[in-house]
Amino acid sequence: MKTFPNYKQADNKNCRPTCIKIISKHYGKTISTQTLRDYCETNREGSNLLY
Repeated sequence: MKTFPNYKQADNKNCRPTCIKIISKHYGKTISTQTLRDYCETNREGSNLLY
């Protein structure tokens, strides 16, 4: 079984982008955290689960 990469969250507001980054890297895609934060619409309050 292939191991999952490990990335730490920059802060407690980055859970969703960091999880997506780990899964993406596992499948061979490299996406920057900032790109994922933009895509997830993460702001100072975090990400909305509904998006």
